[in-house]
Amino acid sequence: MTVEDKLKEKINEIIDDLDLLVGYSASELPLKVNPVFIKNREDVKNLVFNKLCINNLATYIYNLSKKIKGTAGIVLKPCDASSVIQLLSEGLLDREKTRMIVAGCSGVFDYKKIQKHLGGQKIISLELENGNLEVGTINKKNTLKAADFYADKCYWCQIYNKPPLYDDFIENDQEPGIQPADKYADLEIIESKSIEEIMNYWDGQFSRCIRCYACRNVCPLEICQDRCITNLDEPYWQSQRINTQEGKFFQMIRVMHLAGRCTECGECERACPKNIPLAKLMKKSAQIVERLFDYKAGQEIDKKPPFLTFKDVEQNIKEENLS
Repeated sequence: MTVEDKLKEKINEIIDDLDLLVGYSASELPLKVNPVFIKNREDVKNLVFNKLCINNLATYIYNLSKKIKGTAGIVLKPCDASSVIQLLSEGLLDREKTRMIVAGCSGVFDYKKIQKHLGGQKIISLELENGNLEVGTINKKNTLKAADFYADKCYWCQIYNKPPLYDDFIENDQEPGIQPADKYADLEIIESKSIEEIMNYWDGQFSRCIRCYACRNVCPLEICQDRCITNLDEPYWQSQRINTQEGKFFQMIRVMHLAGRCTECGECERACPKNIPLAKLMKKSAQIVERLFDYKAGQEIDKKPPFLTFKDVEQNIKEENLS
C-alpha cells in the first residue's frame, strides 16, 4: 500500500471529526499539485500525496482557523509540520482545534529546476521510472536523473520520516535515496568574498525585486499581511517605486520579521517570479539565531522564539565585549 493509499485510509477514519481538511489534489498541469479543501467523505478520493507535493500547506492554516468553529485538519510533510509547530509555539493556533496529519516524505521535485534545465520549454508530461524523470515537452521526451532535481531542502533533511510533532503519522516505506549535501555550502561561497562583493551580489538580486509580495503571501509565518508596512500610510514606511533600495528595504524587513521564526520551508523562493535566492537570506538568519540563542524554529511548542522573550543577559552574546 502506498503512502497515498494509507493517507486516504486514515483521513476516512477521522473525517467526521473535522470541520475541514486541507490536503493535496491532482492538477491538470504537469509537475504541479493543487491545494484541496475537503469537508465531505466523498471528496477524500481526490487526495494525492507524491513527489510533486512541494507546497507547504501550513500557509493556509492560520486564516482557516479563524473562519471555522471546529477542528481543522491539515496534511503535512514532516518539514512542513515545523511551520505549524512554530505557529502553535507563538500562540497563533489553538492546539485543540488543529489536527496534524503528517505523511512521511521521500523527497519532492523542484519544478523550477526542471524547467530551468529544459530551457523554459513547455512541459506536457511527467513520469518517474527507475530513478529517472521522463519529461515530455512539445519537441521531445527528456530523460533526467531524478536525484538531481529535488528541492534543495531535501538534500539536508533529517526528518523526512521523523516529524517533530503530529496527531496522525503515515509512515512512508520509500526513502529519498539522494546523496546528502552540505546545507551551508552556498553561504560559505558568498561569505568567502569581500564585504563589497557581498553587497554588490545582494544589490544585484534585490534590483530584480518587483515587490509582488508573493514571498510574503506564501509564507506560513507572515500572518500580518493586512498590517504589513507596505500597506501603511501612517507611518509611511515604503514607497511604490521599484528599484534596488526599495527592494532591499522590503526584503530586509522580512528577514528581521522572520528571524527566529522561519522554518526554512523555501516557499518564498519557490513563489518568487524573479528567482531571487531568498532561501539563502532565511538560512543565514536561522544559522545566526541558532548559534546565538541555541534555538531552532519549529521544533518545540513550549519553546518561545528568542525575539518574543526577554533576558537581561543572553548566555551566548558577550555584551560586555561589544563596547
